[in-house]
Amino acid sequence: MAQAPYATDPQNQGTFLATVTFPELTDLVNRNFISVGGLIVPAARQLYMYDTMGPAEGELKLLQEYDTTTYAKAKAQGADAKKASFGIGYYITIKAKRIGIESEITWEMRRYNKKSEVTAAITSLPYFCPQRVELDLTHRLTFCSSTSYTDLDGNIIDLTVGDGLALASAVHTLKFSTLTYSNRVSGDPLFSKGGLELAELLTTTDVLSNFGEKRVLDYNTIVTGNNPTVCNAVKRFLTSVSDDAQNNAGVVNVNKDKYRHVILPQLATTATGAIDSTKKNWWFLVATGNGLRAWQAWFVEWEAQNLIPATSGNGTDVHKDIWYYNVRQSYNIGIVSGRGFIASLPTN
Repeated sequence: MAQAPYATDPQNQGTFLATVTFPELTDLVNRNFISVGGLIVPAARQLYMYDTMGPAEGELKLLQEYDTTTYAKAKAQGADAKKASFGIGYYITIKAKRIGIESEITWEMRRYNKKSEVTAAITSLPYFCPQRVELDLTHRLTFCSSTSYTDLDGNIIDLTVGDGLALASAVHTLKFSTLTYSNRVSGDPLFSKGGLELAELLTTTDVLSNFGEKRVLDYNTIVTGNNPTVCNAVKRFLTSVSDDAQNNAGVVNVNKDKYRHVILPQLATTATGAIDSTKKNWWFLVATGNGLRAWQAWFVEWEAQNLIPATSGNGTDVHKDIWYYNVRQSYNIGIVSGRGFIASLPTN
């Protein structure tokens, strides 16, 4: 059997587009190049609220709660009314993080390349930043039971919310009350009707103001990874005409279309994006949207993705005749509290 040319040759990979590095694009052999596969379609950003920071507005963003008491008090005749309490709750500060990537191509590769579509795919960089943003947004859920993790760049990322605890915790504290609340389903059950009802119970008992008074959030989204077993269980649960836990087809499915289902393909991964099967069954109930009834999780953008096809001027090395292609983006993620986010993290 004939061996594929360059099958194990280290020259088949590299960051420098030159005829020496990638001779397959300029040699005598007539090849058909086939892409390995498609990239992940970003989905995590819809779980977050969005804000922007303009030029000259600094590199720091403060996200902070405010709160008031809830109920009016009895007023005796001729006496002053009771005073309402107001409080500034927990806060977090996030700092702009800039990401980017570039490719470079020699004059010889531009001149002699026979496969312009391959070179175009390599030097067209618009997917690098969205894929990294998706990974970072997803990993806030992937590592929600931890207070920090080390990302693929080797940087330690602080994951604590305003009370200093992990995003998913059974003992979240309140600023002006000794009460605590939980946003982690007891026992971390697999997704099922019973498991979801345990999560829904938390939405009625453990959504509290910083004064310990009941609040209401719009829990409208079930989030999972792409494990087919979990995804199919959620789809059956939400789309069945009858209750999927009953044998009697005449029983009405009260949960039909009750929630939307968001699938995050990178949920069950390590910090570098490798598969982590211990998290394949994780699922979440989240209050998404904007406003007071949503999870206070923010995606803040300082610099929208900008593509720089620098083929002239300062983008060209006039001594080496190299073109540089660049893409950049600046952003960060801030989650103020665990309210609006409920996690079940089964490992079986």
